[in-house]
Amino acid sequence: MKFVLFVEGHTEKKALPSFLKRWIDPKLEQRVGLKVVRFDGWPELIKDSTRKAKMYLSEDDIIAVIALLDLYGPTIYPNDKQSVSARYEWAKEYLESKVDDHRFRQYFAVHETEAWLLSNPDLFPTVIKNALPARVQNPE
Repeated sequence: MKFVLFVEGHTEKKALPSFLKRWIDPKLEQRVGLKVVRFDGWPELIKDSTRKAKMYLSEDDIIAVIALLDLYGPTIYPNDKQSVSARYEWAKEYLESKVDDHRFRQYFAVHETEAWLLSNPDLFPTVIKNALPARVQNPE
């Protein structure tokens, strides 16, 4: 059994699996897999996520497909959606309704995903962790 995670770039593909596994594994009675699917930026993720989500959800061993985007990148929002909450709610509903399967969830990072990673420098190999400036302890 596994989750599929859609991400929009190389940083997310390389760093999020270990970040998320460290968080989710202790919460589950049985460990599950995590397959990360990288898209080439937010335009490709929005364009192709419906088709790919349906493809993965047709497999027997998939628990759910989760898509993660930075909230501030996409330009798909209607003009009247200006606040963070309005954009989040509209885009989540819009993208989830296109897949139309309760096992698909769209999430948005209000802060860049890189800020999540910098909040936990222990995720990085020692050589990188030691090269990070001290201010990464409070990235945003």
